This record gives sequence, structure tokens and C-alpha cells, in this order.
Amino acid sequence: MSYFKNQEGYNLYYENINPDSKKCSIILLHGFASSASFFKAQIKILKESYRIIAFDALGHGRSDHPKEINFSKNLRYDIIRDLEDLLRYLEINEKYGIIGHSLVGGMIGQLYAIKHPEDIKFLILLNSGYIMIDNVIRNIFYNLLPYFIRMNFLDVVANSVEKLLDKTIPYIITALSDTLAGLNLTKDKLYMQIEDQIFRMIHEIKEYDPSGISCPTLIIGGRLDNFAPEQMSEKLHDMIPNSTLEIIDMAGHFAPAQRKEVVNELICNFIKKL
Repeated sequence: MSYFKNQEGYNLYYENINPDSKKCSIILLHGFASSASFFKAQIKILKESYRIIAFDALGHGRSDHPKEINFSKNLRYDIIRDLEDLLRYLEINEKYGIIGHSLVGGMIGQLYAIKHPEDIKFLILLNSGYIMIDNVIRNIFYNLLPYFIRMNFLDVVANSVEKLLDKTIPYIITALSDTLAGLNLTKDKLYMQIEDQIFRMIHEIKEYDPSGISCPTLIIGGRLDNFAPEQMSEKLHDMIPNSTLEIIDMAGHFAPAQRKEVVNELICNFIKKL
């Protein structure tokens, strides 16, 4: 197994498959609480022709897990930094494609394509969206929201965010109970930290604009996706200029595993056309 050390001194697991391929490299970015192994069905197909690079983000899979959880830590910026360091470590100098899953992997892919437009050959977003899920609190909060709120997230929170927080914070604290046992936080400070993270998330969604993504982009959503509803994929398609949208029937949030044959065919056809 291969590891590299990030700037904080943690060992991060990575896979460098078919490094001698003459075709472009493809970077795989997993979602929150997942790992590179989630893409095993895609790796099986893509490794026949392409170089595949995947890694487990800090605290995920086979990478190191921090002993202490920082609820305010911005996971997406750390992943972007670690990805930049990994690509330098592997001496990737040619253009490459990115495939990102869910609201973390997909968001990292979008932000990376905006930050490094000259390096990206294509971007593929699987069950993704435009919401900034990048830490434990935001992930728990979003998981507590029913489907109809996720569909119209900004419209709902604009008028009733205080009510949503009143209903969800007790469940967030319960979900974090084991972690909080070793922290010296008063109830008021804890409530303030949680509220701050949620309000920042809402603000960042309002400010987020993926229209700067210039590379060819394939957006794949699932008709039965309750976590990142198909409306999010449709919204991304409207916002990203050079994008193609595919919504898969009978597929939920884990479509790359649930409907792997369909997803793999869409991915391979998209890449071949470039």
C-alpha cells in the first residue's frame, strides 16, 4: 500500500494505477465518510486504458485519522491542498480528468477545476451539487433535513433557518455525544459553534458560482437520490456552461455502485468523445 505525508504530518493513502498509460490520468475524489474504494466498479473499467489516481482524504478510509476533531476545520480546502501536493509528488504534469462523487468529492472537483483551469481536461460530477458539506456538523445537519427541504434548500432556509436549527441542533449534539465527552465546551459555546457552521454554509451556497468551470463537464444524477436530489444536478447543468446532464432512473445517491453498468457507460462514452 502507498502513502504520502501531507503538510500536517498525516499519512494519506493513495492508489496510482496503470502509471505507464499513454492516455490522460483520471483523478477520483470520494465523498464524505467514504473512501477511494467506493470507485472500484469505475476503476475496474477505466484502468484498462487510463492512469487512475485516487486517495483517501484525511480521516477517511486507510488514511490517518486525527485524534481530535476540529468542528470548524474546513475539509474541502485541506483536500484541495493535499491533492495538489499528491499530484506534485507523482509528477503529474499533463492535463488530467477529475471524477468526483457526492457533495464533497463533487464540490472539490468543481473548486479544483475553477482554481486550475489550465490543468483540467474534463470534469465528471456524480450525484453532486452546490452545497458546501465539508465538516461533521454540516454533514449531520444536512442528513437531518427531509427531501423537500433539500430540493429547495435556499428558499426554505431563507424564511425558516431558526426553526430548522431549533429542531436539528439537539440531534446534532446527540450524534456527537461520544466526541463531545472529551471536550470542555459549555452548552452555549457548543450551540454557537453549530449555528456558526450552518450559517456559513448557507452564506457560501449563496456566494458560490460554478460558471467559471470551462472544461467539458458531465453531470450524472439519480432520480431517487434523496441526499443530492436530481434538481441539484439540473441546477449545476444550468450554471456550468460546457456541461452535459444525465439523470439515471432507479438510481439513488450511490448510483456509481447501484447502477455501475449505466454510470460506467456514460463515463466512458463522454471521455471517448473528447
